[in-house]
Amino acid sequence: MRSHFLVISLLVVALTFSGCSGVSSKMQSSNGGGSSAPQTVSFTPCVPGGTGIPCSFWGLQVNQLASYPVQIPYGQFRSWDSARANWPIIEWCQAASGSPSDPCFNQNGSNQGWTNLDAELADLKQQGRTDVFYTLSRTPAWASQNPNDTNCNYYRAGLLGECWPPTDLNQDGTGTNQIWRNWVAAIATRVNDATYLQTHAHIKYWETWNEFTRTTSWQGSNNQMVRLVEDANCIITGRVTAIIANGGEPCQHVLNSVGLTKSVDPQAVMVAPSPAGIDPVHLQAFLYCTNDPACTVGKAGANAVDVINVHLYVTMQTPENVIEKGLPGLYARLQPAELQKPLWNGEGSWGDTSVPGNIWVDDYAKAGFIPRYFALFWSTGITENFWYGYDFGQLGQLYDPTTGKLKQPQANAWILTYNWLSHAVPAQSPFCQNSGTVYHCDFTEGNGHKASLVWDTQYGQHCSNMSVPIVCGATNYNVPAQFNQDWIDLSGASHSAVSTVMIGANPILLEGQ
Repeated sequence: MRSHFLVISLLVVALTFSGCSGVSSKMQSSNGGGSSAPQTVSFTPCVPGGTGIPCSFWGLQVNQLASYPVQIPYGQFRSWDSARANWPIIEWCQAASGSPSDPCFNQNGSNQGWTNLDAELADLKQQGRTDVFYTLSRTPAWASQNPNDTNCNYYRAGLLGECWPPTDLNQDGTGTNQIWRNWVAAIATRVNDATYLQTHAHIKYWETWNEFTRTTSWQGSNNQMVRLVEDANCIITGRVTAIIANGGEPCQHVLNSVGLTKSVDPQAVMVAPSPAGIDPVHLQAFLYCTNDPACTVGKAGANAVDVINVHLYVTMQTPENVIEKGLPGLYARLQPAELQKPLWNGEGSWGDTSVPGNIWVDDYAKAGFIPRYFALFWSTGITENFWYGYDFGQLGQLYDPTTGKLKQPQANAWILTYNWLSHAVPAQSPFCQNSGTVYHCDFTEGNGHKASLVWDTQYGQHCSNMSVPIVCGATNYNVPAQFNQDWIDLSGASHSAVSTVMIGANPILLEGQ
């Protein structure tokens, strides 16, 4: 959300690129003069408050605990597919209550309990994270309505039956739902304990379910999903005062059922369950029961969430296509109240490059993808942008845990994008504008200088075949007079000012006084 800034710890990363294949510290003469030597790229902590694009816009997901400390800047974090810190690992047997001290939430032999979550939140606290984002979903096999179902082994997690609702939640949304209530109460209580928070990051943002539009992730009804969201909202924030999906059950009754007298964290933010992709039809059905005759809860889903949440992977298209063709369809299906709520990209990147058809296999193209992705998504109104992921194999990877090194030139492009756009104040609305295939995003940098991010999409993704791969194209661009100081490419190299510069698919930064 725009009003929330996260302070990140000082971490300086020195990266040199003289060894990158195809990258020269001296650009072609058509770029106008010489270039400086390959630069050391570093980043500094985020400063709370201020104006412009907040550093929290750089959200991240990290898979392995061994990957900490994270070597790139980020201002927000989502815990999902990370550290094996999800529901089935934490609650390994059926808890008798919503107390976080119940034996089923605590380590016992190979059963992890809170161990992994605690380690993850401790790592995040050490890196300066304060309020982070957590996804509650994946039903443990012992609680699943279909515990042996191998078809919902979502994203190779090795957890059978995880996509089915708990056994005490009926198809129409009624039932005790005590299994879910105990889980939500236990985790919310634990991460809001004052002593715990001295050494662990706080979970402020809560998502009920990940990609509920996939049958491999959710086999329940919209009524059941709304019930999960309403019960979670009541326990965590108390803003849902009656559980519509259970006949108008008072929230206080829900709290009593888990041994609480009041909600755990009234300032917490409830994030809508995410669809896979944008999927406005299924999201609309959850929010408003639209086009679902079996859904009987009206707008209860919409009323129980504070943030609208989508997943924006750009695997077989470009970021420009997403904002020009994909998101307008979502906006058209949201009602006025939801159009006023923040829109998050809860998960996304260039996706899994091992999947046939993914167009982002070239490392230089991946570097250029990053500034386009962040600039365009901010331009279209997204207020949080969570990258998947830092160390997830070929899926958006910026760091290789097998070597302990950042992937280049991708990580350098991430750091530069953060340095350029964090606290930047856009000069126009929308932030990014285009004339044909040429895009520019003009802004005032945090240091007060005028700048413009410029690129040309016509060149596609075959950057390694270009004469200058880090630029990835050869369009002559007339530099506006106000950007007469220098220009910087995605290796971090600074070049002297010119009246005409060569641009391509990978953005460059034009700077003025």
